[in-house]
Amino acid sequence: MAFRIEMPSLSSEGESATLAAWLVSVGDRVEKGDVIAELETDKATVELEAPVTGTIVEFLVEEGTEGVEPGAVLGSIDADRARSAVGPTPEPSPIAQTPAPPARDLRGSTPLARRAAVDRGVDLAAIEGSGPGGRVVQEDVLREAEDRSPAPDPVPASVCAPIVETVPDEEFETVRLSAMRKTIARRLTESKQQIPHFYLRTRCRMDDVIRVRAKLNQGLADDEGEMKISLNDFIVRAAALALRDVPEANVRFAGDAMHLLKRVDVSVAVATEGGLVTPVLRDADEKGLARIAQEVKVLALRAREGKLRPEQYQGGTFTISNLGMYGIETVYPILNPPQACILGVGAAEEQPVVREGEIVVGWIAALTLAADHRAVDGAVGARLLAAVRERLEDPMGMIL
Repeated sequence: MAFRIEMPSLSSEGESATLAAWLVSVGDRVEKGDVIAELETDKATVELEAPVTGTIVEFLVEEGTEGVEPGAVLGSIDADRARSAVGPTPEPSPIAQTPAPPARDLRGSTPLARRAAVDRGVDLAAIEGSGPGGRVVQEDVLREAEDRSPAPDPVPASVCAPIVETVPDEEFETVRLSAMRKTIARRLTESKQQIPHFYLRTRCRMDDVIRVRAKLNQGLADDEGEMKISLNDFIVRAAALALRDVPEANVRFAGDAMHLLKRVDVSVAVATEGGLVTPVLRDADEKGLARIAQEVKVLALRAREGKLRPEQYQGGTFTISNLGMYGIETVYPILNPPQACILGVGAAEEQPVVREGEIVVGWIAALTLAADHRAVDGAVGARLLAAVRERLEDPMGMIL
């Protein structure tokens, strides 16, 4: 019996995804749970597992196909063939069984390939397919047509060829946008065009938090080996507690209403090869520094490997974008819809500061808050940013 391979729902919104790659071929035998394909969403690459044990019969969706909706049939598996591996049937069937088909050409061709072949007069049977299971895809037909194109007739020596200005090839490489990159572009464009941003900036003294971090890491290294707490972990903790102090900033604009969020789920921006990903630290205000450090490390690793599960990147209430490790002084971030606030963090640098009437050297970092003015007033944003600064300037209060 043929069993359908369907596109799963990868988000609560039921958004479409890209079938990035088939990892098996037609005719391959797979076990239930084997990874057979990679699906690409706007946030991560998700592995698709075989729903049953059996043999891959066909692929109905090509690699690279975008906008595949949940529930769409991607291919099929012959589950009947797997039964022989379980054991003999209780009694032989009196009906003659249809013999297994002999080895045959399963590659086929895609509709686009057939159309291109007709347009260019190319024989599909003469083409070796490069698609999944050896299927002939459109690129194979175009390549074959180009190879068969006759060379242009030489210009007779007695005829002067017209003088044509030679334009050198433009020096760039065209890179196809991934589903993630397209989504990032779309969402950030919508954010800037549709959401009235306003920005607040403050300077934060980092001397104490740097000193406390060093002492904590020394103790943690003795107890837990590789465990380390970063400055970013302190910032996550400070922001989470500040949101608890200023709940009016932990909101979402919803057209004719406002959603007052009961949980503090902090999204932490992570740079990956495919683009910026924001895994979510759930209930961040209820977690200590060590727990935050552990979870952020795991989430960042999964983000870079493209293995985040939907529940690990959906539903944050506040985002932190920290570019301080690159020496950037000030960050002016773009809101991550539907969130109403995002914190940009610059590098902690030694700068001259005035303390008790004297100029001394201190560690200073710039904190910039971007907020949705439809949901957050300037005074509320200012209170939130001040609360973050106060937490960082009194780090012992985040430990006790």
